[in-house]
Amino acid sequence: MRSLGPRMEIAVASTILGVGAAVVAAMHLTWPEPDLPAMAYSVSNAEAGVAGLESFGIDDVSGAAVELTPGGEGARLVRLSNPNTVDIVVLSLEAEPGQPLDEAHNRVPGCPSGVLTVVPMPEPVLIPPAGSVDVEMVVQIAQDVPDACTDLVFPLTYSGRAARG
Repeated sequence: MRSLGPRMEIAVASTILGVGAAVVAAMHLTWPEPDLPAMAYSVSNAEAGVAGLESFGIDDVSGAAVELTPGGEGARLVRLSNPNTVDIVVLSLEAEPGQPLDEAHNRVPGCPSGVLTVVPMPEPVLIPPAGSVDVEMVVQIAQDVPDACTDLVFPLTYSGRAARG
């Protein structure tokens, strides 16, 4: 299968329905604070009730590193912000792990992205006009993590949908 490349992956990941947002953030097995993650946002007026709304913001604000072990679980703190002058309800928020990268930013084929799973946001969240809300995303590491995954960075692509509140 041909790789789309990082720019195309961001473009594809940001094609979402409703008023939505996507952001790519770095995920490391020990979770260091990422250097300014690349961001991609998308708005579609295909759904009723979203015309005239700006896309909401998604920022991974997790902070300090967390040590994860095979079969372990951790959390990412994600700030959702509403740039609109009306309430919005974030209906869904997901994060898709990408192919892990080594220190030289090369893909590591011996470590599949599937060893990392991010549980979708469980319930819709109401955000007031010009406000923000922090939500926690649960991250799970597979029990059988290959040795090739040690000290790698997993890019995470966040995406979500929102509607008027």
